[in-house]
Amino acid sequence: MFKSKVFKAWTLVLQLGISMLVPIFLLIVVAYIVKDRFNVDIMLLCVIFGVFVGARNVYAIIKNYLATIDNDKEKESELMKRHLRSIKDR
Repeated sequence: MFKSKVFKAWTLVLQLGISMLVPIFLLIVVAYIVKDRFNVDIMLLCVIFGVFVGARNVYAIIKNYLATIDNDKEKESELMKRHLRSIKDR
């Protein structure tokens, strides 16, 4: 049980980090390509946009994770209620 929780926590942290960094790095590459081909420096704009996109990804992942936690708690609560009812019926 403990290993499972630790594994889930590490995967969540890694997923959040990757989802934050990938858009930033991709937009930095786009900024370098645009600067090389058109001689227009848009690095700051691309980094800011990458941070916003990464933050949106992190928000969506955390929102989904919290919804699954709430779902698990509801299922656990329902199981406990059923168990208590079965004990009372005996």
